[in-house]
Amino acid sequence: MVFQHYIISGPPSSGKSALLTALSKNNFLCFPEVAREVIKENLSNNVDCFPWNNTLDFSDQVYRKSLKLLRSISSDFCFFDRSIIDLIAYMDMAKLPRNQEYLKTIRNSSYNKSVFFLPFWKDIYQNDNERKETMQEAAEIEAHLRSVYLEFGYNLIDIPCRTVSERVDFILNQL
Repeated sequence: MVFQHYIISGPPSSGKSALLTALSKNNFLCFPEVAREVIKENLSNNVDCFPWNNTLDFSDQVYRKSLKLLRSISSDFCFFDRSIIDLIAYMDMAKLPRNQEYLKTIRNSSYNKSVFFLPFWKDIYQNDNERKETMQEAAEIEAHLRSVYLEFGYNLIDIPCRTVSERVDFILNQL
């Protein structure tokens, strides 16, 4: 059985969260970005573990929460804001060794091999409490994400830089 567990990925501030919110409003099951949730939790709990100061421990936190999420899903159709594969790309960028447990989980995951990918979009780029990357870093992240997804055999479907509703329509036409 091919699961319809679709990943929406791309560099910081490319419109992933807005797109997932719009899909959710159209009654699709969507899961927010786990890394952003971990950052918010760590900020509110005064835990000094973030991607910008402790990539390894932060990645472990995101991995554990992502794994719990993956194990809890009973639906055959949903969308994820990023995936464990993104963790590998970020770890590669930080020149950290690849975690074999993460790799095993990716190999056994229910992710659909078609990934909706939002490219870097300078016109909408902005920072916030959870997004600290510069525009140059966001462009580098995009390159690492593309490389890792292709390495793992995923088909990247580039989402055009358009309005949110046009992006939703584009995705729905690809399903």
